[in-house]
Amino acid sequence: MSTEVRERASEQQQRTYGNWRLGRGAGLFGLGPAGTIAAFLVMVVSAAMLPISTLAALITAVIGLLVLAPLAIRVNGRTGFQVLTARVAWWLARARRHHVYVSGVASKVTAAHQLPGVLARSEVYEVETGRSGLVAVVVVPQSRHYTVTLRCAPEGMDLVDQAVIDARVSHLASWLAALSREPQLVQAQVTVETTPDPGTRLAAEVTATSRPDAPALALQVLDDVVRSYPAGSAAVDTRVSLTYTAPPGRSMSHEDVCREVAARLPHLHAGLTGATGAGIVPMSARSLAAVVRAAYDPDAALDLARDPQLTPDWTQAGPVATRESWDSYRHDSGVSRTWCMVEAPRGVVYSRLFARLTDPDPQLLRKRVTMIYRPYSPADAARLVEADKRDARFMAAKKPQPSARDLTDLAAADQAAQEEATGAGVVRFTVLVTATVADDGKLDEATGIIRARAGEARLTIRPMYGCQAAGFAAGLPAGIVLPAHATIPF
Repeated sequence: MSTEVRERASEQQQRTYGNWRLGRGAGLFGLGPAGTIAAFLVMVVSAAMLPISTLAALITAVIGLLVLAPLAIRVNGRTGFQVLTARVAWWLARARRHHVYVSGVASKVTAAHQLPGVLARSEVYEVETGRSGLVAVVVVPQSRHYTVTLRCAPEGMDLVDQAVIDARVSHLASWLAALSREPQLVQAQVTVETTPDPGTRLAAEVTATSRPDAPALALQVLDDVVRSYPAGSAAVDTRVSLTYTAPPGRSMSHEDVCREVAARLPHLHAGLTGATGAGIVPMSARSLAAVVRAAYDPDAALDLARDPQLTPDWTQAGPVATRESWDSYRHDSGVSRTWCMVEAPRGVVYSRLFARLTDPDPQLLRKRVTMIYRPYSPADAARLVEADKRDARFMAAKKPQPSARDLTDLAAADQAAQEEATGAGVVRFTVLVTATVADDGKLDEATGIIRARAGEARLTIRPMYGCQAAGFAAGLPAGIVLPAHATIPF
């Protein structure tokens, strides 16, 4: 009897996940391999100049220390050099008035309401895929990236057995591992956007299914439901965006690359269906424009929901005006703040970890949580896990008594190498959270809400200082790969 009880308990025990780790390069004082080599060169040059001139050797050592010190200092996961570079770039952008954007009749550049910043040159092509109909592909010419977005209708976790949830997580893990073998795939992102429900879909459904000769009492009950049900409820929109790059060594037009990207959808569509447990539909150009238009102008979302014919095309989906601040982003009728992940949750986690982070918050006009995945190819993954294992062993061996974090990091690196050898994929990931409110006075309240939700998810986040506009655009279904735009003039 006791054996049966133990077996049932083991079957009911929830699965745990984790083993996320941030690779650390071996080197002195956290400088990494390149910084360590530079430090040794400074010491060698200073020692060689010491017999010739003590003053010259001292000056060389001081200059080397001043140059290398910002590389050793860490601020929220970034080096001091990166922090200083971000500050200088922000000051230069403000001096050139690049933080202000005006479109339409008041603009000196264009009369169209085109998208700002990194999306200014983006285009949309619609490609025929046969069974799926027309599929919209967003093209970002400056980075040669092509993005197709799928709209999902997940069933959620309410009244779903834990075994079913574990199976869906397993399907998602297999799908992410398969992305590493997808040719020319650069990035995959999953976005969960929550907004107050305007009730338009319920009203349209009731209107379409009601009969004029129905009993008056039934019509009155339906009318009360339509008026009262949307109060306090929220609309949840889940999207999956896949970003590709153009094949190297081939001269292909944008249309040809879009057709090739659309041709790969059926296989990815089938793999993703098992992970979400619901229907998946490729988004059209009009649907993409509606999402982007509502994100930049929250007041327009209700009109777009009531009358889809008001949706502009992609060239007119941008805001009338925006102003980027150091820690916020003003756009038409909303003010947004975007946070990015600094550190993943430590230790083991459960499948419901991010549930509260993605749940609707009625105090916010819009909340967008975007999980970005950038898979390594199998060859790069094998080299990476082996290098991480060597670096972890070096960090643990160079101390007489390794710390608990060093030993934990070594165990995680060994486990990652073993799992990769058995066929698992290696993926870089981060999380972006964007909260939109009506005015600047509500930003502090939004900040408290987001930090509380991130704390419940055991996630360490920080505002994207100096790049709020780019962070806002990265959460939209346009395929913005932030590292690719760090050095691209636009």
